[in-house]
Amino acid sequence: MIALFLLSLALSTDAFAASLARGVRARERHLPTALGSGLIFGTTEGVMCLLGWVGGSVFAGSIARFDHWIALVLLGIIGARMIREGLQHDTDDAPTARMTLIGTLVTAIGTSVDSATVGVALALAGTSAYAAILIGGASFLASTVGFMIGPMLGARFGHRAEIAGGTVLILIGAFIFYEHAVLGAA
Repeated sequence: MIALFLLSLALSTDAFAASLARGVRARERHLPTALGSGLIFGTTEGVMCLLGWVGGSVFAGSIARFDHWIALVLLGIIGARMIREGLQHDTDDAPTARMTLIGTLVTAIGTSVDSATVGVALALAGTSAYAAILIGGASFLASTVGFMIGPMLGARFGHRAEIAGGTVLILIGAFIFYEHAVLGAA
């Protein structure tokens, strides 16, 4: 149980960092928006873990072959977009709610591809599928807190915080890619 708790915390760090970066773009702290973002990140993390668990060893090779590419591309696109918008210095051009929802979902998918692989490992280790609930719950809490902290950083550091947030997303994608493509091949 301790190992599963620590695993949940480790998987939620990407969701926290991504939510923090997305929260920087918010003009003010808004609990319902933070909870909605947390729900998207937590649900995506839990569902990806569950999908990995269900797939088990049957799909392990398929997932491992391309999950790092998905993370790299999705997080790279979202991060580059945030950097571009941070460099434009135009605060009146706020994204629409629909784009924010889509951006949050795409970011959540990009940060949760590791959970599918973890789900496969949990299935092979004989761990219950209920582990996905704990993993999703940890990501929900971490991303809600991250989104709530984001506006404070955005107000204090302005567009530099948005540029830094985009950079963090790109680095998370690059790290996932490096971890799977380079270290996984070793």
